[in-house]
Amino acid sequence: MASRSELNLTNKAQLRARLAIRFSSILEMPEEEAARLARILESDPVFEKLFRPRDPAFKVISRKRFPGTRFTSSFYDYNEETVPESPGGPGMEEFLSSRKGLVDKIRAMGVGNFEKYFLYEDGTMTAEDISREANLPAETVAEIRKAMDEVMMHPDFFRVRTRPPEASPEIRLNVTRLAEYVPNSGGGLDISFFSPGMARGLYGIDYDKLKKLKSNGSLDPKEKKSIQETIRFLEMLNARKNLIYRILHLLPLWQKDFFETGDWDRLVPLTQKSAAGSLGVTPAAICRAIQDRSVILPAREETSISDLFPSRKDILKRKMGPVFRENPGKSDRVIQKIVEESFRVRLSRRSINVYRSELKTTA
Repeated sequence: MASRSELNLTNKAQLRARLAIRFSSILEMPEEEAARLARILESDPVFEKLFRPRDPAFKVISRKRFPGTRFTSSFYDYNEETVPESPGGPGMEEFLSSRKGLVDKIRAMGVGNFEKYFLYEDGTMTAEDISREANLPAETVAEIRKAMDEVMMHPDFFRVRTRPPEASPEIRLNVTRLAEYVPNSGGGLDISFFSPGMARGLYGIDYDKLKKLKSNGSLDPKEKKSIQETIRFLEMLNARKNLIYRILHLLPLWQKDFFETGDWDRLVPLTQKSAAGSLGVTPAAICRAIQDRSVILPAREETSISDLFPSRKDILKRKMGPVFRENPGKSDRVIQKIVEESFRVRLSRRSINVYRSELKTTA
């Protein structure tokens, strides 16, 4: 018969396994689903109690933005007379068009005030405080807050339909467009998120305050149970956001020459395993974090994030394409010699034939 300590270890292992499965599911969520989950959690009365408290002793949850990030300027650049290509398509244009008066009010208050009171608001101000300080009618504050909730979950802010290279024209893939890299005044790159949730950053959790509230009777048993589950999900959302941010933040360092020149031939081999080692996560987590997700590069070119994790074979294949196109009809042996002289890589004739087949070229 198992001892009490063995049972406790088993229970803890099962809990860790369940949490790992939950985290994997959250990591794979499309951005709008993650935003929807966040909205459900934020709608919980206990969250509200700990995020927008009247008593500072209850201020357990806050927000913390990622350094060097911002919200996409496309939201503010909306023009009702044009259909924007970014961030979304007609769906987002339609959404903003139906709220033209509200968009005008946001422009009138200024981007800085909008971001301070609504986008990045940290729960330290009540609706009445915002109304008074921003000189806005109470109904306008409520209207903008409601619109922000809808924007947070609007799929056209994240999801675009693309045709992959070399695919037939009728094939379309849904891809989550995460962010764009924008040059800053310091010569570096800022990350401009298309997701308001990512732009808002992480949930800050004051565990010491929470522990005190639990121990001094400030929370009833039902609230304790609710906040425990909420905190677990907030932690997983934090881990999801943090991993995505760290990947986007480090890619310009991992692929420094490429980001500086925009030349695809300057990409270096980058495995998900090596990235996972640098970030202290599993390769599976990296795979889930970048799968079917894209970014816009400094040169305004959109690419799948997975394309920035090329293998040595991927890089050689990219170089082999022009070789085949510029030497039509040449034998495998001739191509073999060209590759060795040009790239200092020795390939067997069988490998040449495989590349030719994969690149759909003919000798």
